[in-house]
Amino acid sequence: MDLREHYLEALTLTGGIIADLSEQQLDLPTPCDEWDVRAVICHLNANARAMCSHLSGTADNTSAGLTGDAPPTPDPRADFAAAASELTFALTDDAVLDRSIPLANSGAASGSIAIGVHFVDVLTHGWDLSRAIGIDYRPAERRVATALKFAGGYPDSPDMRGPGALFAPVRALDPDAPALDRLAALLGRDPQWAPAATSILR
Repeated sequence: MDLREHYLEALTLTGGIIADLSEQQLDLPTPCDEWDVRAVICHLNANARAMCSHLSGTADNTSAGLTGDAPPTPDPRADFAAAASELTFALTDDAVLDRSIPLANSGAASGSIAIGVHFVDVLTHGWDLSRAIGIDYRPAERRVATALKFAGGYPDSPDMRGPGALFAPVRALDPDAPALDRLAALLGRDPQWAPAATSILR
């Protein structure tokens, strides 16, 4: 399984949203409970840096998994651009698919699996950011379909879903709903989420 093309496109798409954010938008709420826009980007940055170090073989014993909270930095937008550039270079090496990579709460996995996990994370957080700032978000349909299929294999365990876990519980949704809505619901988001100031207008 080689999801590098999907991962790279997700990095580009989400990176484009991040690059265009104003300083004021960094403080906006997101569909991720207790995370504002800045916190989501810092989470993405921590994951990208850890993933890059593991893929390139320069990692220490820290996890490359979904890290949760990450310390804020002065300009997370610039940090994401730098981390994504380094990660893009690391992904050019075919050997990354067979590396052993630690995943948070899940032990170790092959590089190909870790890339899939991070692809889903980056693509979905792009949705979070787009909802936070009120812009349209249209990943390629095949990217969303691949993310939905991959995330559908995540275990339904206390470490994966629920209080203190990586994701909120799956939300019930019509199986005929748009694929991006189903991906958001699968990963614990409310597909109809909107900032409080605009929810009344919907």
